[in-house]
Amino acid sequence: MASRTRIISQNKAVYTSPTGWYNGAEVNGEFAYSGINAHQLHRVDTFSFDIDIAGARQDVREFGQLARIGTVTMAEVNPSINLGYYLGDGENELALGFVSSTSNQMISGFLSEDATRREKNIYVLTAKEGEDAFNETSFSNDYRSHDVIGFGNCFITNYTANFSVGEIPRADVTMEASNVVFYTGNHSGLKNPSINTDGARADSGFFNLTAPDTGSMNVLVLRPNDVTVTFESNAISTAATNGYSAGKVGGVHFGDIAVQSCSIDIPLSRTPIESLGTERAYAKPLDFPIDVTMSISTVVKNFAAGALEYVLTGTAESNKATIGVRVKNEEGTDCLYSVEECCS
Repeated sequence: MASRTRIISQNKAVYTSPTGWYNGAEVNGEFAYSGINAHQLHRVDTFSFDIDIAGARQDVREFGQLARIGTVTMAEVNPSINLGYYLGDGENELALGFVSSTSNQMISGFLSEDATRREKNIYVLTAKEGEDAFNETSFSNDYRSHDVIGFGNCFITNYTANFSVGEIPRADVTMEASNVVFYTGNHSGLKNPSINTDGARADSGFFNLTAPDTGSMNVLVLRPNDVTVTFESNAISTAATNGYSAGKVGGVHFGDIAVQSCSIDIPLSRTPIESLGTERAYAKPLDFPIDVTMSISTVVKNFAAGALEYVLTGTAESNKATIGVRVKNEEGTDCLYSVEECCS
């Protein structure tokens, strides 16, 4: 284990990988297991985790004695992870299991419980003190000074994208893990931290952390002027020229506003299903419905005719808008990140 005075951000790098990679082959009467190179996440600027051990324990007491006679663990210990990074070309989202396609929902892999997308392993590398983690020579020569924290079976429980004037667009991800393993003195040949429902390791595969770097994304970071927010509605004849005017509802004329900030929140919480005879939950299905929330702050210029009573009485009919958040690259040609939502 490396001896350090402190750990700062220059020493850190974050990776992700699938939870299992057992290849099922058998060599000389023994099962063979394949290794895997974890994928590095780029532009990460915040990372924290919390392990609540006490909350899973329950005291055992009985008549005749004031002090407890013992303590038992009654629930799973699920470490929580908070990860934040600057938005780029969608590379991090793809690595975390999201889908990048105009014909599919961003979370379609989670909705279908795709085993390769719904859960991931997360790894945090800590390099030698005084050395950048993004130093290939030091990474190779000082590997005995490297420590790694591996989080097994991580499910995303919330994803938030934030866009604001004067700030770099960013994403914040909350995850819940089933296991944490601390490795010392190396960054390769480390055992898979993911586990099965019985608490045993998922397989005997090994993972490697390749030399981290700043990446090769098409953009350094996204900028506020790369982001546009649009409002459209087929139910309103003036939509094509004037934008969404809210129809009968009235109020803000969305075709003529200056958007100051926009945030998109996707909750992906899961409820464990437990069973007698098993130590851990045998399934963690998504909680439905999944209500995506979009919050927009604007400078209002003009108002459209209408009344709020149509919303309050439920007679706004089909007056809905499609809200698009379009992000382009530096050349202003390719759409890198988009979200659409219908709201009344």
